[in-house]
Amino acid sequence: MLQLATVTMRTDAQIIPYHPNHYYSIELKGYELDYIRTIPNYDQYINENATPGLTWTVIIRGKVVAIFGLRFQWDRVAELWMLPGVGIENDPISVTRGARKILDNVIEEYDIMRLQIAVRVQNVTAYKFAKALYFEKEAVMRCYGPELADYYLMSRLQYVRDI
Repeated sequence: MLQLATVTMRTDAQIIPYHPNHYYSIELKGYELDYIRTIPNYDQYINENATPGLTWTVIIRGKVVAIFGLRFQWDRVAELWMLPGVGIENDPISVTRGARKILDNVIEEYDIMRLQIAVRVQNVTAYKFAKALYFEKEAVMRCYGPELADYYLMSRLQYVRDI
C-alpha cells in the first residue's frame, strides 16, 4: 500500500496522511455545510470513507484546510472525494500541485484506469479544481447529492493522460 509521508508545498503548507482528529479541526463553509445538515453523523461518514493510506489532509499555516481521499469501487476504478474548508483558497496553486502529485503517484502505484469524482454543478470552484486535476466532465447526475442537487460526473482516465 502506498503511503506518502508528507508532500511539502511550501514551508508553511503541506499534505500529510489523514488522522480522524483532522476532521474536527477543519472549518467548513458553503456547500459542505449542506452535508452536515443533510447527512446524519457526517463525521462518522467521513471517517468511515477515509481509507488508511489513501486519505490526506492539507495544512496551510498550521490550519486544516482540506481533507481528500480515494475509495476503490472495483479493481483499477476509484472515486476521489474532497472536503474543502475555509482557507483552501489562500494557496490554490500549491494545493493543486500537491494534490496532483499524490494522485499521479496513487494512479501509478495502483494502476488505476479510471478515477472519478462527483462535483456539485453550482460549485464553480470545485469544478475548476477538478479540471486542474485533469478531470473531464462526462455527465450531469440530476438530483444526485444528499441534498438532491445536480452533480457533474467527472473522470480522469489513465490512458487519456498517457497518449
